[in-house]
Amino acid sequence: MKRLCLLLLGLVFLLPAIAQSEKGYIHLKNGSVIKGKYLYSADGEKLSVESGGSLWIFDAGEVDSITRHRSGKETQLSENETSKLFYRSELGVLAGNSDNSQSAPFSITGSVNYQINAQFSAGLGLGVEFLKESYMPVFANLEYKFRKAPSVPYVFLKAGYQVPLEESNAVYYDVVPLWMSYWPWPDVSGDEPLDVKGGFLINPGVGYQQMFSSNFGMTFAVGYQYHRLNYAGQDDYELDIDYNRVTVKVGIIFK
Repeated sequence: MKRLCLLLLGLVFLLPAIAQSEKGYIHLKNGSVIKGKYLYSADGEKLSVESGGSLWIFDAGEVDSITRHRSGKETQLSENETSKLFYRSELGVLAGNSDNSQSAPFSITGSVNYQINAQFSAGLGLGVEFLKESYMPVFANLEYKFRKAPSVPYVFLKAGYQVPLEESNAVYYDVVPLWMSYWPWPDVSGDEPLDVKGGFLINPGVGYQQMFSSNFGMTFAVGYQYHRLNYAGQDDYELDIDYNRVTVKVGIIFK
């Protein structure tokens, strides 16, 4: 199980590292052409180009066009084009006190999102959350930004399912019927093992996004997460545990 958790952590944090930068042919208005990796600044005013171990920085007004080789044909890119896909890694806690869970379980998630338009995006994600047992949240993610800008507040909604990664670590003494507490019945124990089944989750919230370039940024988000975990015992016994938590997370965005 520990290996599975490590694998999930690797997916959350290493996936952005293997993403390739945008490459193309930068055609300047003075007739020069440079082939290399390029990146626009967050305000779109500057273009940095890395080629042959050198780095050039141009004003956006100096660029005539950018092209890339795709399927044997050159296609022209708009000067501020960036990938509509972006990846977000988030880590934080599920804060809150209750008698059925830890006070602040650790949460690590990652999601791949598609920018449907300038303000709305949708995606899918997974992660690891360390509750009484370790779980893998698998969820859909919807986000709406209030304006198109490098610094912008946004709202989000995550919904999905908590998939258990290990056997139950919890002991619940109320599995035995109450009347047995007063009856001298032999071989009766209240620590009957339960099978962990997981359960659904929903997590709405608000956040703030700061893009430092067109391909890299950070987020801070606060939300409310509700999820119900189901346990099953003998003789069709079932136990549901509800978690009501405040999520506090810091994220990194890669495009």
